[in-house]
Amino acid sequence: MNRRGFSLYLTFLISTVIFLLVTTSYEISRTALDLGRSEAIETQVFHAADGGIERGLTRLRKQYAPFKMSYSSIISQHRRLVIEVEAVKSGGLIDLLVSAGLFEGNREVARQHLKRSGIENLKGRNGIGKLVEAT
Repeated sequence: MNRRGFSLYLTFLISTVIFLLVTTSYEISRTALDLGRSEAIETQVFHAADGGIERGLTRLRKQYAPFKMSYSSIISQHRRLVIEVEAVKSGGLIDLLVSAGLFEGNREVARQHLKRSGIENLKGRNGIGKLVEAT
């Protein structure tokens, strides 16, 4: 049996296994980082939409009437949040519809829609309706 040929074969086999392990661990790490970034973005957009609901409720407490408003918040040089709030009449009550979008440059990265339905004209936190994720 040729020992030199066997050593070359064994070296090639070990190198291939190490290469596959490194490549696999790189892919797993990259996927984990992408998931973490995605989760952070989704959380940020959800809280922006929730803040839009709170701004809408504050405006309704001042004047109980349908309205439309939008505002934006610059997060960094290339990233901004755009929040749109609309209060619509629905059977004697008011529904708040909020849409929050996260933009990197001009490209939308994530969007969240929330709805608070059945808001009554009552004092304080009474009659603020039911919060649902709108589609």
